[in-house]
Amino acid sequence: MNKSKYSLGNFVERTIPWLVLTLLLLFTYAKFFEHPYAGFRVNSDGYVLYIFVEQNAKPALELNDRLIQAGSLRWADFKSDYRKLIFENVQPGEIVLLTIQHAGEEITIPWKYPGPNRGEIADLLINEGWLAYVFWLCGTLALFSLRPRDERWRLMIAFNYLTAIWLTVGSGVSLYHIWGSPLILRMSIWFCIPVYLRFHWLFPRKLTAIPTFITLTCFTIPAILSILEWFQILPVNLYLYGFLIAVAGSLLFFIAHFIFQPDVRNDLRLIMFVTALAFLPAILIGVIAAFISIPGAAGVGLVGLPILPIAYLYGVYRRQLGGLEVRVNRFFSIYLFIILLGFMELPLLDALDQVAQISSEALVTSLLAMVLTAAAFIWVYPAFESFIERRFFGITLPSRQLLERYSTHITTSVSILDLTKVLHDEILSSLLIRQFAFLLSDRDNLKLLSILNVEENNLPKNADVPDLQTQAGGYLPPALGMKPPLDWIRLILPLKLGDETIGFWLFGRRDPDDLYAQAEIPILRSLANQTAVALSNILQTQQIKEMYEANILRQEQERLRLARDLHDSVLNELAALVIGSDAPVLSPKIQQTYEMVTERVREIVSDLRPPMLNYGLKLAFDGLADNLMERNLVSTQIAANITANGECRYAETVEINIYRIVQEACQNALRYAHAKHIQIVGTLSTNTIDIAVEDDGIGFVTETNLKLTEMIANKHFGLANMLERADLIGAEIKIDSSPGHGAKIRVLWEAK
Repeated sequence: MNKSKYSLGNFVERTIPWLVLTLLLLFTYAKFFEHPYAGFRVNSDGYVLYIFVEQNAKPALELNDRLIQAGSLRWADFKSDYRKLIFENVQPGEIVLLTIQHAGEEITIPWKYPGPNRGEIADLLINEGWLAYVFWLCGTLALFSLRPRDERWRLMIAFNYLTAIWLTVGSGVSLYHIWGSPLILRMSIWFCIPVYLRFHWLFPRKLTAIPTFITLTCFTIPAILSILEWFQILPVNLYLYGFLIAVAGSLLFFIAHFIFQPDVRNDLRLIMFVTALAFLPAILIGVIAAFISIPGAAGVGLVGLPILPIAYLYGVYRRQLGGLEVRVNRFFSIYLFIILLGFMELPLLDALDQVAQISSEALVTSLLAMVLTAAAFIWVYPAFESFIERRFFGITLPSRQLLERYSTHITTSVSILDLTKVLHDEILSSLLIRQFAFLLSDRDNLKLLSILNVEENNLPKNADVPDLQTQAGGYLPPALGMKPPLDWIRLILPLKLGDETIGFWLFGRRDPDDLYAQAEIPILRSLANQTAVALSNILQTQQIKEMYEANILRQEQERLRLARDLHDSVLNELAALVIGSDAPVLSPKIQQTYEMVTERVREIVSDLRPPMLNYGLKLAFDGLADNLMERNLVSTQIAANITANGECRYAETVEINIYRIVQEACQNALRYAHAKHIQIVGTLSTNTIDIAVEDDGIGFVTETNLKLTEMIANKHFGLANMLERADLIGAEIKIDSSPGHGAKIRVLWEAK
């Protein structure tokens, strides 16, 4: 049973588009080959609108004359019976008596039936009939390319096919009752009412549920009316009210969607904008034609209408276009810009014609139009395209600027903290992303680096890595995305280096509609690739830094071991050697040598591991100043003036590295600056260390950039060592010096 049902549905799908196309082609054929080429055209009330051939008979037919009778057929009888034909069996060259109302009087004139003529054929070519094939094409694309096959899909197809039918039978065919076209026109209009209303009720998202019997009633009544129309029972113009209901009801539903569904306003705004722009040429042509005679003006006014069905197709199924969305966006932007540009240039060129009389020179006019068009595309189109993408396609991201700005910023990100800050400040805020997670992946072990508005228990676990890799790269709508608790994820981008995945970007909720357009995903992927490179560099730098820090710690531990060995072993051995000497009294020289050796060993022990550091930085700096003074009694005055707010103890690595930086700064002032006065000043607080070493030595030229490689190249090994230690603990070093004016080296550390 299911197989039979599927086969029937498949047959209908494969048959309907070609049946509709056959109908369009038949009535297009009738439009040109069954058309009564009378040499003039009248409206539905019989008033003459155009005269395509001139005749010498007197009195002659004129515009706005009203046709009363053609041959033996009265116009009123013709209008009351849709199966009657006017000018039936009349051959070209025959004389037909026309009864017309001219200047308030009924007169009869002889009219030579011209048959096919250039003016009338051109009039048939430029009317709206060709638009039917655009709607048919959009309906067929929806039929074969778009999914799911739900009610909205069926209504989208019916919307395009019904519109194509009434456009075809209503364009130069129904006026003359060719092949029963007015009956088909009215029947198709009645079916348009439920299709248009139901489609706009569901587009872009259902307003609310409607009971099934109401829906069936809405489709049944137009079906009955269309049957009555076939038998010509209904009033002549009743179908026009039905068409008005279809259009006005669709507009009201548009307004309801816009008010009650803010998240779909981008799609609605696009349709409204395109609709207005589609009819703008016709409106402008109508206004211009009131002052300027433009041949083929009616046909030119229709150039904007083909974009209307395409806009509907795009608005409904834009999320399923994949990579085509970028091309469609560009097509919309260029098409709309050309329409606006053309109708801005048209009055301008006409004004130039009136003022400067240059239009007689076709070459000058064409050249001017080309220059204006080229200038507009160079200077105006980029801003126009950006406006269209931002306001109507929902592409808020300025792709080129953001890529350049982000690539510039991440090159200066030397830590994961800097990198995540750039992500939050530059990417997430620009894209209006409200949920985000940045995960590091090391051999399928996930580590959280950054998070925004997501609970940690809703993050992927190590076992979810295969699913993340499988679902990566495409938009994940709520119904087709990840399973709870990962159902908040709308886009997964892997951070890859070659074939290795080193992390994941997880994007969730986003204003206004949680949509990650296909046009944006390649841009985000480029950002992810840049982030992968930056992250890899940061991780390698951190690894080297950790190795260097471990080496520094090992050096300090080795210094501590040596200090203990010297203190506990060498000093004790020296004391035992003196005490155990056989000489009753040591000579003054031996006593002096012993005291010098023990003092030097004590200095070495103090340098290897300052004992006062066990009691905090303040006492350690006081001890450092005293020790340096004892060693340089003659030449240099050294003082420490440290303000401490409380006990102020810090991590061991912080204290030892800050001490070594200050110690190195003091020793440099003594060795190279030949300073007479050195001061260690600063403050210690709970979360901050601010220490400066000031001297009055010979000074030096301050490096423009404190780069480690430049320091080493210039043999500033002491400064290089200070920079390395500061970088290990996240401290900052500032150097202020100039030749002849001493130096000030400041180290600032803040708890992260």
